[in-house]
Amino acid sequence: MFFILPWKLRQKHSASQGGYPVANVALIALNVLVYLLGWSWVVGQGTGLLSILMYGFCHVRLWHLLLNMWALWVFGNPVNRRLGNGFYLLAYLGSIVTIGLLARFVLDGGLVGSSGALFAVIAMALLLMPAAALEVGCVALFPLTVVVGLLAKPKQAYQWIARWAVFSIPALWCLLLIPLMQLWSFFWSGWSWGPAAHLLGMMCGVAAVLMLPTRITMRRRSVADMV
Repeated sequence: MFFILPWKLRQKHSASQGGYPVANVALIALNVLVYLLGWSWVVGQGTGLLSILMYGFCHVRLWHLLLNMWALWVFGNPVNRRLGNGFYLLAYLGSIVTIGLLARFVLDGGLVGSSGALFAVIAMALLLMPAAALEVGCVALFPLTVVVGLLAKPKQAYQWIARWAVFSIPALWCLLLIPLMQLWSFFWSGWSWGPAAHLLGMMCGVAAVLMLPTRITMRRRSVADMV
């Protein structure tokens, strides 16, 4: 088995990171609370108006929640610091509602989860911080570690069972790689509303950046950043 997880969005100038990301932490807490309460909202044709918003705070399985919240922590915190709490909440909730409205009018089945809004946040992070580096963690588990071990002999015995590494890629590359991965899933497994919602979320993120005030999108670096 093989897993890849975003680990950290590392910015070149730490002075530009701003204050504590209150809005993002509150959104993560709300997602966890909704899951613990067992609420289940699905948006699609015939669902209630409240589903247009609430579907974005519900998750089908625990792993679904954990993966989304971890990615939201990695990407959402720096975006929240850059935008401030008000603009961040507006962009996040606006993405949920936009995708929810579209799903309610055209989707025969049901859509659930925060992935669409999460991909909007990812797009905003990549556009607003193109010079950042994304640290990605990869983990290989047995029996794949045996194959890896034949190519590169492990230094420790436990690495025959589990091996991991962290590498960095330019954030700007992800602006191309992530959409390509979503498009590839259509060819690999056929049409699915999951990848489609991810791509719609990225489009919402791009639109949000275009609508932000120029003092945020075109902010000049401070003297501390330039040292």
